Amino acid sequence: MSEATGPVGSWSLDGDGRDASGGRHARIEGAVEFGRSVDAGFGRIVARFRGGSRLEVDAPVGLGDGDFTVSAWVNAAVSPTTVLGDVVARFHPATRRGFTLGFEHGSPCGSHGNDRTAWFGVDAGSDPQLADHGRPGGEATVMVCSLAAFDGSLYAATWEAGPSPRGHVYRMDGDTWIDCGSPWDANAVTRLAVHDGALYAGVSRLKGGGSGLEDSANQAPGGRILRYDGGDRWVDMGQLEGADAVTALVTFGGSLYAAPMYTEGLFRLDGPGSWTWCGSPGRRLLALGVHGGSLYGAGNDHAFVDSAIAQTKAGVVVPARAATGGGGVFRYDGGEHWTSRGLQADTTQLYSIETYGGCMYVGTWPTGLVFRADDLDAPGDAAWISTGRLGDETEIMNLQAYNGMLYGGTLPHAQLFRYDGDSAWSHLATLDRTPDVRYRRAASMVVFGGRLFVGTLPSAHVHSLLAGSVASNDRSLSAGWHHLVGVRRGGSTSLYVDGVHVAATDVVLPSAAALEPDVPLVIGGGPRAGFEGEIADVAAWNRALDPGEIAALGDHG
Repeated sequence: MSEATGPVGSWSLDGDGRDASGGRHARIEGAVEFGRSVDAGFGRIVARFRGGSRLEVDAPVGLGDGDFTVSAWVNAAVSPTTVLGDVVARFHPATRRGFTLGFEHGSPCGSHGNDRTAWFGVDAGSDPQLADHGRPGGEATVMVCSLAAFDGSLYAATWEAGPSPRGHVYRMDGDTWIDCGSPWDANAVTRLAVHDGALYAGVSRLKGGGSGLEDSANQAPGGRILRYDGGDRWVDMGQLEGADAVTALVTFGGSLYAAPMYTEGLFRLDGPGSWTWCGSPGRRLLALGVHGGSLYGAGNDHAFVDSAIAQTKAGVVVPARAATGGGGVFRYDGGEHWTSRGLQADTTQLYSIETYGGCMYVGTWPTGLVFRADDLDAPGDAAWISTGRLGDETEIMNLQAYNGMLYGGTLPHAQLFRYDGDSAWSHLATLDRTPDVRYRRAASMVVFGGRLFVGTLPSAHVHSLLAGSVASNDRSLSAGWHHLVGVRRGGSTSLYVDGVHVAATDVVLPSAAALEPDVPLVIGGGPRAGFEGEIADVAAWNRALDPGEIAALGDHG
């Protein structure tokens, strides 16, 4: 193969980071391990990553500026304890230019809406494109509480307040929403999770006062988890003891965990109808999130909140929260054991946990701040650094990484922001303009169809944002080795899995200056997080490979 058509970089990772096509050898950052694959069927030496290690390469000239291809063999962790992370990337967040091939896997606001879904994204500092996908359930729906990408479709869970106000789950089908039934008698389905090849739902009796609305006529209790069985059928998986509502439903280390909304504690599913109590950090949790090998809970400082409410009702002026206050982040250590990882200034409640840039970010109330912790494994309480306030908003309901950047959704004006580094947040859209209401929420987020989807309250519309050009497969990748290929050809971005074309997005990206030469190519990492799993045979071309060439690459023999 000629130099003009051959790869501009090829790293087999069979014991080191040497480049077989030339002299662009990779530098090892962190504890990358080289050894025989844990999958005996693969039968060769590979590179093993645990989320905090990576390889860096002086990028081939022009890679990512025009047509190009990147490919890698990957064996993602079977039972992830991280967000899985990025496989191959060359991306500069400050300019929003570059590309990433990786996985979406996580639970930004307590719903595990993306599970082992591969994606490939390119951007060149483009302006975001917004779309409105309507209102699942029609006028009866007041909030889209949760969103999930499952088996190639987008699902929305709702809080409803109509004549028969029971929470439903809907599936998006083009311009319409298909009713997938009401899992239980409660007025809301508050959380969805994709786990072990199935879709799960947590049902709740929501209190309208917390959203500035009247309480529902339906006062049937919730606090149950159900599994979707197709059509409009749901299978009862049991009650969380003492719970009336579900605030979080996430997967971690191969198990499904749930947290109640109005009471304390954590539960683990150990079989149909069997939920094991996993203790409490001493306060209510408002979200669960997976980060860097551990499961974390986002706290609600209810003692301070209850005291402040009581004092306010008594006519007492409540002073500003002391700098040492906070909703608190707590690490689950197994059994019934929890460890505090510190409090956040001027904060009483945390609503979202997300991993970005390898760090944990949390969204707060009542000052609308986002905090970052750079080292959660440091002794003592972690240091929480403010990354700024999102406009004049007071609550950050969601944080979601998408195509190399971090996004936040807010209350009381249901606004969408993009994090631009340091303490800078760019306002992108106001998603709910319902008049004469106290609160509007950007209540839920998920990545689907190459777009960032957001559900709202009280208009209960589902919106989406496209930033750059992203192709996502929207199905959980099975365990074992798979071949991933990302291709940029003109205005089209395509993703191939095991030689099969699974997704494409056609977007005319703006003309852009090339990436700075010092922006490296990263293997086993990227703008969101380091990879968890094994990687082999990474290659890059300064041209778009055709389908036949891609199919040949996927034949590993």
